[in-house]
Amino acid sequence: MSPDEWEHFIEEWMTFKSDEYFDFERLGGAGDQGRDVVGFVDDPVGTVDYVWDNFQCKHYAAPLSPSQIWVEIGKICFFSFNKDYPFPRKYYFVAPRGIGTKLSNLLKNTDELKKQLYENWDKYCKDGITEKKSIALDTNLKKYIDGLDFAVFDKIATIKIIIEHSKTQFHVTRFGVSLPTRPETPKLSPTVSDNETVYVTKLIKAYDSHNSESILEVSDLANHKNYSSHLKRSREEFLHAETLRNFSRDTLPNDEFEKIQSQILSGVSDIVEGEHDNGFDKVKEVVREAKRLQLSTSPLTSCLTVNDRGGICHQLANNNEISWCENDS
Repeated sequence: MSPDEWEHFIEEWMTFKSDEYFDFERLGGAGDQGRDVVGFVDDPVGTVDYVWDNFQCKHYAAPLSPSQIWVEIGKICFFSFNKDYPFPRKYYFVAPRGIGTKLSNLLKNTDELKKQLYENWDKYCKDGITEKKSIALDTNLKKYIDGLDFAVFDKIATIKIIIEHSKTQFHVTRFGVSLPTRPETPKLSPTVSDNETVYVTKLIKAYDSHNSESILEVSDLANHKNYSSHLKRSREEFLHAETLRNFSRDTLPNDEFEKIQSQILSGVSDIVEGEHDNGFDKVKEVVREAKRLQLSTSPLTSCLTVNDRGGICHQLANNNEISWCENDS
């Protein structure tokens, strides 16, 4: 993992901590003023006193040592002194090889940490904070740093980050590991829920187009076993697909499930746009085709079932991307 990839990894990991922050942002690169990945505790817009935490990404072949962090501490002190941003609530060093023993001990002794920063200022900070000018540790800057609480500087163990990253939607694609076990599909409710209204209404119109008797609502299916059975089966498939959507949202990047939907829509479009005697025949033919499509490789392929495929057709109808009868959108 390169230094840039490490920053991306930490940014992904921050999604696990999203409940702790109003927002987060990756700033690493030229002009970041010593900030790599930032978690905003409150809204930073329109105020100079917002609360924030910094996650400083240090990528080296060995555990982090004191000589590698003096300039980083110097930057955060200088730029907050300069009022470019407030001093952070917490400042974490995050490194793939972890923190060396010497630095770990130093972070626990805040007075010694500050003392050694002063001792190392000219060597690491004076000409390392910015390329524009030398930053001398003058009286005003030192007085400002004297008043800072260096307990904000801390570390986070790499193993803790990895464990928490494994609970994000990025872990499977980042490391190529197997998906966790898919949760069971919940039991179907006997009543149609609000999020089912569109596709169920379209199915009712499809049944009506197939039958000589008027079928206008779900209650009209009581005397039509073939339609009521089809509706129950369709609702179960829709629920399967919704469960898969939620599973994908929790374990994979946001667009993985939508890619499957797009493939199925592309695969059935010719049938959707073709001629059919009635909407019911069209539904059955489209769903039948969706269940036998060869789909390109996706992280979801291993857990995609025929029920999901049928349910995705009804999701597409629910999104008004598929119609079974004319003017049913």
